[in-house]
Amino acid sequence: MFKRVKKVIAFALALTMLMGMGTMVSAAEKESGIPELAKTNEEGMTASVADDLENLTFEIAGNEEGISPLWWPGDGPAPQVTRIELEDFGWLQNGNFGVILKVYGYGRDVTTFNGRTISWIEQEPFIISGTGADGFYYLYDCGAITAAGSYPFKSIFTSTNSPHRQVTFNDVFTFSAN
Repeated sequence: MFKRVKKVIAFALALTMLMGMGTMVSAAEKESGIPELAKTNEEGMTASVADDLENLTFEIAGNEEGISPLWWPGDGPAPQVTRIELEDFGWLQNGNFGVILKVYGYGRDVTTFNGRTISWIEQEPFIISGTGADGFYYLYDCGAITAAGSYPFKSIFTSTNSPHRQVTFNDVFTFSAN
């Protein structure tokens, strides 16, 4: 009788653990709020960036203390901004050109497109490990593109916490009519 009770308890604990882990996985697999961007607009215009890294710069100031941005237990200061990546670019549903940046760490930005200051319109966290966000995706509406040519994009992120590290992302988008 005692063995049977132990088996039932062990089975109940295993089932509870399985259900708990399954719930965590389904929560991590939620739909992304960042939209897919079209590669051509209604007029047939396409956008491109240089395949080489000449136009892409990362200017990093700070981090003299050797702060590790991806080690954050969630109960201390937010991690420093360490890297910015171009995640995607293309046309939004409203017909304007859009850019998605992937920013590692927490910070605030000053972003310009073709010399005009713009703000992000959508933000979504991403998690590499643990339970806290390791950074964010930022979607920018750069406005309508009415003529072919090269348009500079620049974003400077300043970390939320001391030492207020700055990371700069520069690129040039080239638009051509087909």
